[in-house]
Amino acid sequence: MRKITPTLGWIGFSLGIVVMAASLMPGRGPYIAVFAMLPGFLLSSVYVLFSTKYQLKTKYINPGFMGMILNSTPLAMFVYFNMSK
Repeated sequence: MRKITPTLGWIGFSLGIVVMAASLMPGRGPYIAVFAMLPGFLLSSVYVLFSTKYQLKTKYINPGFMGMILNSTPLAMFVYFNMSK
């Protein structure tokens, strides 16, 4: 599992980029973002769990934490637009 953990982090990070781009698109973009958010957030959480368990070191950025931030974009936008009414 130690060898596959960095791959999970980068997949979660790339899904986070897709989620952020889809959440800004009009039309069906937010729906796509919500459905892509769930596996991205799950993979990022698994990466953080296993990187803590195996004490993996990252060079510049932690893809798990960045993936979690990017995957939470639709929820942040939903809260913002509902509170700004």
